[in-house]
Amino acid sequence: MKKIYIPFLLCGLLLISATSCDDVLETKLDDEIRSEQAITDLISLKSAVVGLYDKMQSGTYYGGEFILAQELTGGIADATGFQERFSQLDKAIVPTSNTYIQNNWVDVYALVNASNLILSQMEELNLVDNDSKGNALFFRALGHFDALRQFGEFTKPNSKFGIPVSTQFLDAKTALLLPRSSVAASYQQIINDLTLAQTLLKNNANRFLVSKTAVEALLARVYLYKGDYDNAILYATKVISNSSYQLNARYNDIYDTEGSGEAIFELQFLGIDGNSLTEFLSISPPEVSANFNSYFKPMSMDNDPRANLYYNSGKVVFVEKYGSRDSEIDANAIIIKLSEIYLIRAEALARKNQTDLTTALIDLNVVRARALPAKPILLTDVPDFDSFVTILLSERARELGFEGHRWFDVVRLNKAQTILGIDTFRNVYPIPQNEITVSKGMIEQNPGY
Repeated sequence: MKKIYIPFLLCGLLLISATSCDDVLETKLDDEIRSEQAITDLISLKSAVVGLYDKMQSGTYYGGEFILAQELTGGIADATGFQERFSQLDKAIVPTSNTYIQNNWVDVYALVNASNLILSQMEELNLVDNDSKGNALFFRALGHFDALRQFGEFTKPNSKFGIPVSTQFLDAKTALLLPRSSVAASYQQIINDLTLAQTLLKNNANRFLVSKTAVEALLARVYLYKGDYDNAILYATKVISNSSYQLNARYNDIYDTEGSGEAIFELQFLGIDGNSLTEFLSISPPEVSANFNSYFKPMSMDNDPRANLYYNSGKVVFVEKYGSRDSEIDANAIIIKLSEIYLIRAEALARKNQTDLTTALIDLNVVRARALPAKPILLTDVPDFDSFVTILLSERARELGFEGHRWFDVVRLNKAQTILGIDTFRNVYPIPQNEITVSKGMIEQNPGY
């Protein structure tokens, strides 16, 4: 069989799913992929959609390192092993050669291109299935969003440094012609896809599948990041008002019971396709541990039950959200849950009215009261917006820790320099250098790198 060698971006665009990459990867020609993964009817179409969930399970995506990277760079995790890529992320000084960013770039664009293949084949063959199309649009949006908030200047609406936006299935030749879009155009494509997906998908009781509410929840998150607080409030309210979803009585229930009432979308792992998280978090010593002084200790001193998912060995703090032994590989990744939506609405409300935080505190305290009912946040605790941001960051870290949010939170809330002491240009990861090289300058590097 004829083969070629193509560097990372093209591997991602040619649907390669890899847990690790060398300088080059062996991959098949586009026409060979189409013949082997042909979508010919509704049955093969639905099978291809299942493949999108599988791509998210990559060990360098939601199956592991994407989640860990954001906690390391965001300062609530420590690199306590010997992996150079984790040590670089821990310092929040990420070189263009970091192997995590190389591998994750492949992951996000593999998800985008697999979604594009489904959408193009549906159009070409006149296949009509709203659920399949809605899933493909959701995953294309998620892939682009994960790329934008890592590799684009996502907090700068007027920046030209967005991401390559792909809406067509790309082969090796056409992939070379894909430049970066602006931040505004990147957001618009993400929102367009989710808005259409919302009209196609229905709600269902299965929290392991994308639903209409999952789309609404992701829209709330995207609008918050974009700075469109009216729409963030609108979509968060849609989700919160849906009686099919409710906060669990205890915080830890979402980890003990898969697909609980609080889960909006969980990525399900089974023994045959397990995650990599416990491998990194539960070995002794772990490759990645929770930071003791600034993260675990304040929770523990508050007797916060959210600290019960961490174990202080006296040397490092093990993270047990996904299991306490590295052989436990079937814990789900929580992609979106209801408590995050309350915190999204709280932040959006506070940003809209920074002089009156009363309404924002109501939502924040809905989440806090479950863990610490005797210690609500009072108006006197937040005399100004900046103090509200400090408390919000703490609550988001406790509630969403080791679920892949922290780095984006400190950047979005303009605290990266204060908390991490890094140069401003490092608020965004660099584009992997091999992507710059293979594009022959079509993809421009982020400023400062």
